[in-house]
Amino acid sequence: MFPSQQTWSATRSNLLQRCPRAFVMRYGLGAISQHHPIGQDLLHAFEIQTPWILLHQTIRNVVLDYVEDYTNGTIWSIGLLRARFVNDFTQLLEKRNQIIERIQTKGRINISNVQTLRSENHLIEMGVKASTDLVQHPDFVSLLRDGSISRIEPTHSIKKGGMRIYNAPDFIHRNKNSETLVKLNPFGDFSATQRQHQAALLRLHGGHGSTIVQFSLQQRRWDVRKTIPTEAEINDAITLVRLDIEHMEGLFSLVGRNNNLDNVPLSDTYRSCMNCQVRSMCPSKDGLERAKAEQFALMCV
Repeated sequence: MFPSQQTWSATRSNLLQRCPRAFVMRYGLGAISQHHPIGQDLLHAFEIQTPWILLHQTIRNVVLDYVEDYTNGTIWSIGLLRARFVNDFTQLLEKRNQIIERIQTKGRINISNVQTLRSENHLIEMGVKASTDLVQHPDFVSLLRDGSISRIEPTHSIKKGGMRIYNAPDFIHRNKNSETLVKLNPFGDFSATQRQHQAALLRLHGGHGSTIVQFSLQQRRWDVRKTIPTEAEINDAITLVRLDIEHMEGLFSLVGRNNNLDNVPLSDTYRSCMNCQVRSMCPSKDGLERAKAEQFALMCV
């Protein structure tokens, strides 16, 4: 049985919603077997991301490097921004390919449904434009012109009510009269409720009067939302985090002492299986509906 973790992050929550089985394999089996060769391959398999995800990761990383250099007195040209984006995106793709080749060479895990890829010009142009549009956005420029900026590492966490919560702002802007916590959401698929939930958790990293600014990429345009979450909204967000963690812990308890995954639910939709890095280790490899029917029959015995 896995030890109690009491940890929440958007990444964990999103994987939990997409596929409970994948969640348990990554944060349960992968965590306790990380020093075993197969466990290491399992964790490496979960590092494999689609080019679409790597594109948006690169947007965030390049923009944050731009911000850091700007605060140190170095302002990039658009040509330099383009060069950095191309270099960083290419490196992420190469790292992805190296992970795939390494796992395939060892042969302990079958990831034949995941292929190595090369960078494509249309993705690079899309990423460069999104990055340029953000650093030239009036609301973004105004944050850089006045006050000080502190970049926050994504591994920074807050402990609240015995829970470890990972939901840090990308950087904090301060001047004489205000404090602004800034979050970049390049994936842009947040609903209004999700944005409110994120803003409330971000406020844990600031003071009572801190303003939350969220830049979200929606249909290739940056949408800006400024909010000051209330205490009621923060308490509601923490309650949802607690419920998520209880769900996570409940899934871990289904595994039992023998690390048996038979009772751990599968994904609700086949779309979650299409790009799954560990599909070969799941009953859904022969069809999701068939696997779910077999699991239901097993649980009813």
